[in-house]
Amino acid sequence: MAGICYSIKKNRIGSGLTVGFTMEEDGTLTMNEHEPRHLLYLRALDCATQDGSWGRLSFEAEYPENMTCYVYVRALNESMFYRSGELTGIDDFLCDPKEPPTIKREFFERVHAKRHVNHKDILMYEQKGRYLYIAIEFVGEGNGYVRNIRVDRRGDNFMQTFPEIYRERNSFFHRYLSIFSSIYMDFQQDIEQLPGLLDIDTCPVQLLGTYGKWLGIDLDCDIQDEKVLRDLVREAYSLNRMKGTKKAIARIANIMLGEDVLILEHNIMEDYLAGKDRADIAKLYGSSIYDVVMLVEHPVSELVKSQLMYLIDQFKPIRSRIHIVHLKSDGMLDSHSYLDMNARVFKVDDGGLDKSQIMDGVVTLI
Repeated sequence: MAGICYSIKKNRIGSGLTVGFTMEEDGTLTMNEHEPRHLLYLRALDCATQDGSWGRLSFEAEYPENMTCYVYVRALNESMFYRSGELTGIDDFLCDPKEPPTIKREFFERVHAKRHVNHKDILMYEQKGRYLYIAIEFVGEGNGYVRNIRVDRRGDNFMQTFPEIYRERNSFFHRYLSIFSSIYMDFQQDIEQLPGLLDIDTCPVQLLGTYGKWLGIDLDCDIQDEKVLRDLVREAYSLNRMKGTKKAIARIANIMLGEDVLILEHNIMEDYLAGKDRADIAKLYGSSIYDVVMLVEHPVSELVKSQLMYLIDQFKPIRSRIHIVHLKSDGMLDSHSYLDMNARVFKVDDGGLDKSQIMDGVVTLI
């Protein structure tokens, strides 16, 4: 049990109480700029051992110089206390939004909690108890964040390597060695996160461009959609295997636009066109065997179009020219429109006839 390390993530933070913060998907707490006070109360960490020892509390935080950070830490063997003659859970009391911060601060003072000012790395060797209660308070307006909160029960890695006479807990020697132990554990934490940095699904979005270049695809076209970037990097290997084919172009377009496109090649279309139609069709499909037309059902912005062309240029066949054509939306006929017997509706949808409609012999239902 002595080596347990708690990582305070989104679920545990959410089960506590936050005031003046906005929690992000990764558990980062972002300060609301105009709030004068930012509070975080965590539910107790339970080591399941009476008079359990605690090691180190650390977190990452950035906040303005005119803001003050207070951290309250106290380990107790009790999870309940008497308040006005009634037995009350400490967690329920601290995480109750109706209780004012001054009353909670008074509670920490009465249980002799240790208060640390503007510290983000705290040794808790003097704390003994089964339950560890933590509160973090920022006083002052401004922008900032808190993330990566960790509690290590051991606190050091080196004390057990020394003779018994040197292993006095919370001694000067113990605290001195904790400086090097903290550096070692921070390095170890960074090493443990390396697999996540190399995973396309979990790595920071800023690394996707680098990974794309490693896999042979240039993503320096200012794509803002994170899902599109991850899909492109994830499929970079298979796209490179299809480079120079219609299939590669169609797949890139599908990732970028979220829909299938129709790709028409001039040298294939020419075999189906009558001589009198070629002049008119050339305006759409081009006049050279290197012309390729991509038909897109829905209009896209010029920015997305330029990004799409930037990617396609890396995978299209040599000397080919890609043209993107946006198809217009479907038309609609009102109730006073009539079709001749030779007219045809290309897109057929389900319809219904009410009791007042009469069909003569010319009407055919398909």
